[in-house]
Amino acid sequence: MFSSLWLLAAAVSSAVAYVVNNGTDCYVYPESLVNDGQPTDDTPSVLQAFQLCGTNGSITMTEGNHFYIDQVMNTTNLENCDVNILGEMEWSTDVPYWLSHSLPVVYANLSTAWLFGGTNVTIRGDGKGLFNGNGKSILLTKTVLGSHTQSGQTWYDENMGQGNQPGRPIAITIYNSTNVLVDSMTWTQSQFWNSFVSHSSNVTMSNIFMNSTSDDGNDTVNTDGCDTWNSRDVSFYNWTVTGGDDCISVKGNSTNIYGRNITCYGTGAFPIGSVGQFPETPDYVENVLFEDALLVDASNTAWIKTWQGSGESNAGGSDAGGGGSGYVRNVTWRNMVNVNVNQPIYVTQCIYNSGEAASVCDTSTVQISDITWQNITGTSRYDVAGSIHCSASRPCPGLKFIDVNITSVNASMGLPTPPELYLCANIVGQNATGANSTGIPCNGFAPNNFPQQLTMNY
Repeated sequence: MFSSLWLLAAAVSSAVAYVVNNGTDCYVYPESLVNDGQPTDDTPSVLQAFQLCGTNGSITMTEGNHFYIDQVMNTTNLENCDVNILGEMEWSTDVPYWLSHSLPVVYANLSTAWLFGGTNVTIRGDGKGLFNGNGKSILLTKTVLGSHTQSGQTWYDENMGQGNQPGRPIAITIYNSTNVLVDSMTWTQSQFWNSFVSHSSNVTMSNIFMNSTSDDGNDTVNTDGCDTWNSRDVSFYNWTVTGGDDCISVKGNSTNIYGRNITCYGTGAFPIGSVGQFPETPDYVENVLFEDALLVDASNTAWIKTWQGSGESNAGGSDAGGGGSGYVRNVTWRNMVNVNVNQPIYVTQCIYNSGEAASVCDTSTVQISDITWQNITGTSRYDVAGSIHCSASRPCPGLKFIDVNITSVNASMGLPTPPELYLCANIVGQNATGANSTGIPCNGFAPNNFPQQLTMNY
């Protein structure tokens, strides 16, 4: 095989030397094979493969090989295309390039390294495919030079624990797509969000492993596993995620979202939101179910975050806004085991409540309704199992607890601890009994700016 590849390399330019085209099937080999093993940008070869075989064809990143991605990629408008990623794709750590060239995704001034999409498309990794966002090679053991460092830490040190940074790229965005399957892939040391599903329908992501960890004091903030936005019929099966932010987040105008058999370490688990940030774009979220999950050392588990009803800008960056409208309805979390979760159940309608925003925290007009927490068990880090504060402008009807049993870590060890608290405010039927009971054992008041993460018993 390699002799034929050398002939191909002599026949065409090096930029495309390792795309082997067999009809509508394209096989990509790394340029480093003819460059003494030195890192060489494989982006032109990858893009050519998609151009040749992106319609009624297949693209294979060949098994056991290491591909260097130094440029943004736009591979949208695919049709009836199977993508097999059987090696490692490593994105360069040229921070200035990515900050100035990442492709916009519209949402919250964010951008992406790879814009991917089409109709009837698959990405399969067979347990071998790897997206490496920070330059820490899994397949290679030797140190490489240039922009491909071995730190695996580049974006976390560059960002220094701050929030959304314009230009910091989402690893891959599934955009404007229908009928997409992503299966048996691994993400490691993601630059920002691992994945984003935007303006798409009938997307399934299954058998996924993601790990973003820091080896110093700079947090892996905003390394979400996946976020959905303006999408419907999106399913997540069999995930394991380690990261510094949401495990799977359901953002505005997401409908029919389903997740099952998911394990999250150190994440924010399964939030709805944030929604209601922008007055000009109402957010509607409905028909969401997450079930059969294990949450370890998470900040929260099953929660909803909306913006307040009037705008504020003191948060800076993309975390500014408020005054948006819409609704969140028919959402269920069930069969969830918490292990040392900071505050497992949380509803706020004033997610960015610093400074002056706290005074307008009861002004949100986003309607939350028909929300169920069922069979939520395990341990909370402190004595607050949940805080639910609905906006006084839009009290929440249809909220329900079924078999919720959370115990603080100290209580679980038999140590002295205050009673477990369930803080409540503006829940319709909050004090009802009998058939009309919410099942929520409200035993305290939830302030309108109660924090998402606690530092002590309440």
